[in-house]
Amino acid sequence: MKRMSLSALVVAVALCAAIPLRAQLIQRSEGFRFGLGLGATFPMGNYGDADKMGINILGVFETPLANSPLYLRVDGASGTTGILGGTASALYHFSAPNAQARPYLLGGLGIYNVDPGAGSETKIGYAFGGGVTFNIGGFNAFAEARYTSVQTSVSSTTFVPLTVGLMFGY
Repeated sequence: MKRMSLSALVVAVALCAAIPLRAQLIQRSEGFRFGLGLGATFPMGNYGDADKMGINILGVFETPLANSPLYLRVDGASGTTGILGGTASALYHFSAPNAQARPYLLGGLGIYNVDPGAGSETKIGYAFGGGVTFNIGGFNAFAEARYTSVQTSVSSTTFVPLTVGLMFGY
């Protein structure tokens, strides 16, 4: 009788231990991903006098850092305004990887070529903002806004790109 009770206990413990392992296998992957976005760029300050609202095209590559909510993100943008640039950012997610909507903040440094029509300059700039990734119709989408400032020789060139797009690699 003791053998049967001990055997039943061993089987019960083994089954209970297997359940979390199976749950870990079916979670969404948190690896490298990329995305494409499209949106509007709004010139601010003095740059708003030299250029008008334009369309931006954004390419994004991101990867998590050591199983944390912190990501390394590299993106590049161009569009109908006189700006072409790329940014390396830290991105922080406020919710779990399997959440339906994942708000985030991001901030980083980049290199931008600014050409308002009177000659171009390539300078360092910074960007910070936020957004949300979400599931829509089986796709992983994002929407974000960023404040960007490029330290040009005359004054800072500041603008706000609003972008929506799709992420791949989830």
